[in-house]
Order: sequence, then structure tokens, then C-alpha cells
Amino acid sequence: MKNRGVDCEFLNASKLIKTDSSFGNANVDFKTTNKNISNYFKKHTKLQIITGFISSTSKNEITTLGRGGSDLTASIFGAALNAKIIEIWTDVDGILTADPRKVKNAFSLPSVTYEEAMELSHFGAKVIYPPTLLPALQKKIQIVIKNTFNPDFPGTSVLEKEVSTEFAVKGISSIDDITLVRVQGGGMVGVKGIAGRLFTALARHDVNIIMITQASSEHNNLFGNPAKVRRNFKESC
Repeated sequence: MKNRGVDCEFLNASKLIKTDSSFGNANVDFKTTNKNISNYFKKHTKLQIITGFISSTSKNEITTLGRGGSDLTASIFGAALNAKIIEIWTDVDGILTADPRKVKNAFSLPSVTYEEAMELSHFGAKVIYPPTLLPALQKKIQIVIKNTFNPDFPGTSVLEKEVSTEFAVKGISSIDDITLVRVQGGGMVGVKGIAGRLFTALARHDVNIIMITQASSEHNNLFGNPAKVRRNFKESC
């Protein structure tokens, strides 16, 4: 960019974004991070070219932000600087009504709310990941998802509130290869804390639960989780 005459600077995001030591999927310390970003930009007025995905602990050990980490980096900086809009550039025309590989006539949605975007992304829409939405949601900053290969297309805007739409259903998403596990027994009926004990045990082994149903009598609990964590579940029990 400098060779093209753009007056800019390189910024290693790991110097400013601070996290815990959950290497591979670190949790951001927003209080420290926001302070670091604010102080840095008070002294640097040039255009900043910032690395995505990487961060560091308080001991300056390099960490990474997990899936969608580069988009999350943009959202972290945008929110810390109170930007009006955060743009996420990807390879599709925004958030679509369905997976185009499964639904041929799927089309791009002009706008969705933060809540709708989070629900769609939790259940298979990979165009944006939930952590990316959170910093923007807290500051009520609009996110615009655009296509690098089709830059003139308006894409999808993610907003706090949206005007009425003609669609009763915004989109359909799905997750493949899910494990459903039912835990049931007469000894569970009316016993306090059964659900708490069950899900605490699963959380202790990093088993991610994406769906829960429970009989009113607590006779059985049914939950779904990605199939790749079957081994973790077996060890938890």
C-alpha cells in the first residue's frame, strides 16, 4: 500500500488485544483491550493496517481468537473506536436465506437484526460467527457483510432493530452430523439439581450443548451436541 502512495502503518493486533490463556479460542479482556486501542489511536493518526486473528495474554504470550477471529478483530477495533459501521468482507453476497448448496433459489437478505444473525450463525450459517457480533451489539454499531468478489452488491446489514419485512421467515439453517443423547430414569423425577449436575459435568469436559429438551417431570433430558465431541461426553459420564 505504501508503494501505491497510501500513507499507512502496520499494527500487530496482539500488542493491543489482550485475552486469557485459552490458546486456540481465547476470551478477550475487553476492559484492557479497549483501553489499549483508545490510547494507541490517540497517538497514531495514520491509516492502520492491522493483523487479524492474533492476540496475547497479559504475559505477552501469543493467543488466537478461534473461528472467525479475523472478523472478530475488526469488530473489536470498530467497537473500541466507536465506529459508525463495521464492514466484514467475505466470499458471498451477505447472509442468505439458506445454504445455496442445498437450496438453489436462496437469496441475500438486505438486513437482519443482531439476534437473527446470531441464531442463524449458531445453526450453520458460517458467513459470520456470534463472537463477531457481540462487540458491535454492545455499542449498537451497524455491521455490513459484503462480497469481495462482488463489491458493488449491497450485501446484508446487521442492525439492532429492523423495519417490518415481507417475509414471515428470514432464513433456514441446519447443522449436519449431530449427536442426540437422552438421559432418563425414575430416580431423576423430582430430584432437585439433576439438570445442573448433568450440564456442569458436561461443561467441565468442554462438551458444547446446542439444544436441550426436558420433560416437565424431569424424567428425561435430551440434548444435542456436535458429533465430534462424542468421546468427551462418554468420558464426562
